[in-house]
Amino acid sequence: MKKTIDLQKLKKKHGSVLKFTSDDGSITTYCKQPSFETYISYQKKYDDDAYAAVLFLFKACVLTKETYEDTFMLAAGNALVAAINKAKEFSIDATPNTDEFKKSAAIIRHAFHVDPYSLAIDTFYKLLEEALWLQKHHSKRLESVYLNAFSKTLSN
Repeated sequence: MKKTIDLQKLKKKHGSVLKFTSDDGSITTYCKQPSFETYISYQKKYDDDAYAAVLFLFKACVLTKETYEDTFMLAAGNALVAAINKAKEFSIDATPNTDEFKKSAAIIRHAFHVDPYSLAIDTFYKLLEEALWLQKHHSKRLESVYLNAFSKTLSN
């Protein structure tokens, strides 16, 4: 019962919580979704040393303070990377441009009064996708306004 109460507290504090268990079931740990800032730090470290980067990601996200074997940390870290890649999948636009990405982050910051880069990565990408949709919808509406204005101007 105590573990479920602790898990509920963790979920309330960190949002979605990922559970990792070793193959033999002897080790169990909980990790939060990394923030976008943590993910950027991971990417920078990955260029220099992939092994150290995955360990960094695990250590930045782990919620239980225990000592873990390197193999477990690497497996859990790789699972975190897989979760990040899943969160990064867009259904609207698979490859937003840097400018669209920054505009979307500004929309998130303005609409929700939060720093988008400090959000959990799954929340960040969900909000980013919605902001990209808003940008695309706004662009289509603006295009429609221009077409109507041009057609009225040229028809007179």
